[in-house]
Amino acid sequence: MKLWNKKTGEIKEGVEISIWIDKEGTLKFSSIAELNEEWEDYEPAEPLIKDEKIRKAVKAWAEAVGGSPVCFYEDTGYEGVGRLKIYREGYPAVFDLGHQFYDLELDTQYTIAELCGEDDNE
Repeated sequence: MKLWNKKTGEIKEGVEISIWIDKEGTLKFSSIAELNEEWEDYEPAEPLIKDEKIRKAVKAWAEAVGGSPVCFYEDTGYEGVGRLKIYREGYPAVFDLGHQFYDLELDTQYTIAELCGEDDNE
């Protein structure tokens, strides 16, 4: 394979594209087109909880109890006002936050990453 450097104009021959994936080893490709057929840039989804202060509170609670809590959104019965219930064995938490969670589906399980977004190092 030949590659052309768009900035310098340099041409390299016999190039093999290798990508190291932690704990999985190396992926090898014979062309950029082959790489692009299988892979693309990852764009994390926007967090479902829009308010940064609330996201920080939920993340802090989840980190304090450890593990992967199970999160459900439920109706409080007051004109569409909902509550976020988070369960971790022995550590339940309830966040009554009015209309904050209007994008969440009732009685649906969510992860902390879905609710609060992913950390940069994930």
